[in-house]
Formats: sequence, structure tokens, C-alpha cells
Amino acid sequence: MEYYSSLDASQLDSETPTVFEIISASQLEALLSPSLRYILVHYAQKYPGYLLRVANRFDELNLVLRTAIEYYFFKNWQGSFTENFYGLKRVSKTPLANAKYNQAKLSQLVPSMIGDGRRLSKLQRWVSIFEITGTAYLSEKFGYQYELLYSKYATNQLEITDNMSATEARVIWLKRLFVQLYPYVQSSLKAANLFVALMYLGGESKAPTLLTALFNINFSRLQQSDYSRNEAPLSRKSQKPNRVAPPSKTETLLSFLWRNLLRPSSKAVRFALGTFFPLAIFSLKFLEWWNNSEFAQQLAKSQSSGLKDVVPPPSVLARLAQQESNSRKHYRSGALCPLCKQQISNPAIIETGHVFCYTCIYNYLRDSHKLARNPEDLATDDDEDNTDEESDEENQSDNEKTDRKEKADNHAPTYNVSKGGRCPITGRKLLRCKYNALTDEFDVDCVRRLIF
Repeated sequence: MEYYSSLDASQLDSETPTVFEIISASQLEALLSPSLRYILVHYAQKYPGYLLRVANRFDELNLVLRTAIEYYFFKNWQGSFTENFYGLKRVSKTPLANAKYNQAKLSQLVPSMIGDGRRLSKLQRWVSIFEITGTAYLSEKFGYQYELLYSKYATNQLEITDNMSATEARVIWLKRLFVQLYPYVQSSLKAANLFVALMYLGGESKAPTLLTALFNINFSRLQQSDYSRNEAPLSRKSQKPNRVAPPSKTETLLSFLWRNLLRPSSKAVRFALGTFFPLAIFSLKFLEWWNNSEFAQQLAKSQSSGLKDVVPPPSVLARLAQQESNSRKHYRSGALCPLCKQQISNPAIIETGHVFCYTCIYNYLRDSHKLARNPEDLATDDDEDNTDEESDEENQSDNEKTDRKEKADNHAPTYNVSKGGRCPITGRKLLRCKYNALTDEFDVDCVRRLIF
């Protein structure tokens, strides 16, 4: 689009389109099938019972549908669907296509005569349809088969052996030949199309592709005569002669079907092909431009930055303030040992970088999995024991030993290995502090003495 805005309209040929218009039409043509496939696969995931078979046969169905649509546009507009969107058409090469004749002036003088003389023949029409739909289908299938066979060819799976029949050997030979020749054929066709496009760009030819050059097909712009030819005719009264006999039942049935079914259906199809599809093409091009433009990226960045500046609600602010007030104060190292709260003697350091007394940190890490019970729970247990003793004074002598055992068990520390072997300041797990099940203690290898 930026290129078109910088062109000088007075220097452009009103009859011959530029190569950029043809390239844009071909690129838009290449976007249609992948877009339809993406939409179909998206809905096939939601409704697999209805659309899974359609998605598996997408290439064939797309070929039939696109061929029918392109046939309609070639029959009425002498061009494909996307070429009609860009105001282009295909014409048959005539002696008047020579550069010494001014096509624009001839088209203005006798538009109907020139237009009817340059209409595509049936062969040229079907060749054009094959170039748009058939070549894309064959390229898709051949490319898929080449990827499958090339992996077998590279791993020597396409070798002819003695125990194969003649038919199997011939099939293997054809597969090997296909793998060997397909890249060269594809490169040759691309080089030939590039050569013809360069000739079109230099003004030596009016056919931008190889097939159009071989079958004498040129490109041109739509004229006013093309639009007037496809306008809806004015309603006229039927010129049928007066009939004496009434219509038969068959004629009445056919007339009813034409008025109530066939005519509305044809109008709906023409409306979809003439209005809905161009609108879909415009939406597709707009989305492509939007995704590739810098304006969309800048807008997304501005929206993301705007969301960061939004003031949170009061409830969130109150919760954040409460978290800040209740947050733990950062530990600051000093001359006192964090465990015994006395002057550090025989200093030692662990993996987290904190310094303790050697004996304090060693004993702490060795027995860090031993957890004493809460003193409140111990006091509650003592009160319950005293109450039981008052109510059962007679049986005190018999159960004295049992109570002492239970109290000893209650006051015994509990063990939690997962909480042992951690830094007493940060709570991080120390790598070289491993639990030894035989000694029921931690093997402490992470303490290093400091020598000043």
C-alpha cells in the first residue's frame, strides 16, 4: 500500500496492471486456503463428531469449492476471485496486443468489440482455473509425499531386493526417481516463472507466469464495459405470446420451484460471491496489516503500561500495608552469636554466610530434627494428671509407675527430619547436612571455622 501511494498515476498504463498488483493478488490467493484450514481445524476440535471427517478431507473439498467459485468469477468477470478484488482480469492474446497499438484508446473507442474479441476461450479459462486451484493442490500433495519418501530414501529403505516381485520393484524404482527428480523439477518451474515475471516487468511480455505465457493469456484491468455487462438487467415484462391453453401441472410446478426456491437461492449465492467474500478478503488483509504494523505493537505496549499505573482498590492497599507492618525484620550480623546470644567464640560459618559459635551451630544442626513439645501443651497435660490424681487417690500407688512412664513419653521430644538440617536464620536447606538413620542424627559437613 505504501508503494501505491507513491506512484504517479499519469505514468501508469491504464490497460496493463503493474507487477505489484499481480503479486498482491497471488499472495492474497495463497492466504485463503490456510485461513480456511485454520478455522475448520479450530471448530473441529470443539465438534469432532461433525467436522473431523471434513477436516481430514479438507484438500479435496477445498479444491472442489474453490474451483466452483473461480469458475463463476472467470465466467462472469474473466478473472479469479482475488484478481477481481484488485480490479484485474485475464484476456486472450490477440494481434492488437502488440506494443505498437494503444490498447487504452482502442478500448475506449469500441469497448464491446475489443472486449468480446479478447474473452477467454474454454481451454484458457480452465487452464487459468487449474493454475489457481490445481497447482496449489498438486504442490501440497507432492510436497507431502516428498517429505515422506525422502526420509525413507535417506535411511536406505527404498532399496530393491531380490525377493521383490516385478511390480514392487517398479514401484520402488518410481519412488526413488520421484525423490531424485522432484527438487530439480520444482526449481526449474520456479526459475521459469521468475524469468517470465522479469520479462513482464521489463515490458517484453504481458503474461506474468509460465502457464499464461504458454496459452496466450494476458492480464488487463477491468473496464467500464465489464461492469456494465455484469449489471442486473432492468425488469421487463415478459414478451411471451398469449396462450389460450392453461399451463400444465409440470409447468406450474417448475414455475413454483423457480419463483420460491431456485431464484432466491441464485440471488443468495450471487450476493455471497459478490459482497460477502470481498468483505472477508478485506478483513483478512486488514488483520494481516494490523499484525505486521508498528502501530499495533505500540498500542499493545501503551495498554500494558497503562494497566501497571492503575491504582489498586482500598482493600488491596490495606492488605499490603498490613503485610509490610507484619513482615520480619532483616537479620543484621553482629558480635553476638544468634544461638547463644553471647560473644562469638571459635567462630564458624555455614553455606548461607552467617557466623556462629562452632559448638552452638554444630550441636544445633546435629539435633535440629528433634522438636520439643509446646510448654502450654505440657502444662495442660500436668493439670490433667493432677486432676486424675485427686479423683483416684486410692489407685495412686498402683498406677504411679504407669503415670511416670506416660509423663516421660509426653515430655520426650518428637522428630521431624524434613525440618532438620536448615539454617537457623534463613531456614534454607543446607546441602552438606545429611540425616544419618543409623545414628539418628545429622552428619554436619557444612560448618567451616574462621581463622583471623
